[in-house]
Amino acid sequence: MLVNYKRIKLRVGLELHQQLDTEHKLFCSCSTAMKEREPTMVIARKLHPVASELGKVDIAAQYEYLRNRVFNYQAFQTESCLVELDEEPPHELNPEALRIALKIALLLNCEIPEEIHVMRKTVIDGSNTTGFQRTAIVGMNGYLKYKGKKIEIAQVCLEEDAAAIVEQSERSATYRLNRLGVPLVEISTGVLTVSPEDVQEIAYLIGIICRSTNVKHGIGSIRQDLNVSIRNGPRVEIKGIQELGMIAKVVRKEVERQLSLPKVEHETRAVNADGSTRFMRPLPGADRMYPETDVKPITISKDYVKELKASLPEPYTNKLTRFKRKLKLSHDLAVQIISSEHLELFENIMKNKRLDAAVVANVFVSILKDLKRRERVDVEQLKPKHFIDIFNKLASKIIVKEAIPDILKYLAENPDDTVSHAITELNLGMIKRSELVRMARALIRENPELSRDKIVGIMMSRVRGRAEPEEVIKIVKRFKRK
Repeated sequence: MLVNYKRIKLRVGLELHQQLDTEHKLFCSCSTAMKEREPTMVIARKLHPVASELGKVDIAAQYEYLRNRVFNYQAFQTESCLVELDEEPPHELNPEALRIALKIALLLNCEIPEEIHVMRKTVIDGSNTTGFQRTAIVGMNGYLKYKGKKIEIAQVCLEEDAAAIVEQSERSATYRLNRLGVPLVEISTGVLTVSPEDVQEIAYLIGIICRSTNVKHGIGSIRQDLNVSIRNGPRVEIKGIQELGMIAKVVRKEVERQLSLPKVEHETRAVNADGSTRFMRPLPGADRMYPETDVKPITISKDYVKELKASLPEPYTNKLTRFKRKLKLSHDLAVQIISSEHLELFENIMKNKRLDAAVVANVFVSILKDLKRRERVDVEQLKPKHFIDIFNKLASKIIVKEAIPDILKYLAENPDDTVSHAITELNLGMIKRSELVRMARALIRENPELSRDKIVGIMMSRVRGRAEPEEVIKIVKRFKRK
């Protein structure tokens, strides 16, 4: 469906949630590793809504309450405690998490409040044992530069992440408590009157800025919610988009859905794998917020803000520009390597000016993924020294780039071996040009009836991983015209 987004007055609000890479959770000393798999106990609870400070019960909370579900919570040895079980008050707010959140707010040009007040946001879908989520505004009235314009950053909040759902039915749901309480920031934009593709690009840029600081990487560490409306219609909230690359598709599908309806309802919807959405519950209102009385307000001094500003890291948006201009990376490849857990190692390796940045980046963002997913290679066994040595040998023309996947696979299976030993074992040392010339001449002389493409094919099969394809083609062309 072709849609004129300006004509239908598309309005989108973006909420990006990014987990912070701290040692401890937001309100206790439990680990944030989220690696334990076997629970030490499982408890069952039911949740009930409470009135806000305005004396009203939120409609979304009332809806969840009427579903009358039982919630089962899996507890873990070092990754959950009585705080997550709601059997003990929260401890003091994690200062490391606050520091990271304030840095993100400053990188987004936000104003920092003089006091941080923790609030309770009613949530009784089972994802919080308390029946609410603790959240605090740490930045307001910020902006992000995009295509020469300022995109409003309405606020940055420091929050505790929700429990991770394991399974659910109409009558019950099971959650893991090791994610509950992990610190995260929620970044909310102002209203975006741009195309779905622009919304996605803005989300990428916000995510890149977050990664300028200490944040977690990997699946589930970053999630997006969208608020979408058209033609002054009601706002529809879409929850749980885990892939940044899905945002534009989700917006387009939601616009098509709303255009097909005689009446659009205020509601919260969950995203499906294909980008479509399904009903979750009525849209929450303002009645679900009330103060957290167990956590004292935190004063933020001007001197502390000044010290934070002086210690801000280089925004990764600057890296993005530099990678594209100086390293000649494509936009997509630059975004992927900046979002990669291997960014620091990539930058270290690229100090060698003889290397092609695109080749190095592709190893980290594509080849490693292919080895892990398609060939089930345990790439976590690879060490930084392996990559550094591989690329040093590539720069010195000891190996060719086509040999890298096989060498990585060997080293993942034999992590104590050296790169040199892997090259010897796999017979992947680079063939000298004089040897390639000799091979090409002999092959053409022995098979004069074969076409040039056939000769190239035979040559490549014989020298796979030991010669650059471009060099083989060039040499064969020299001696074989057709």
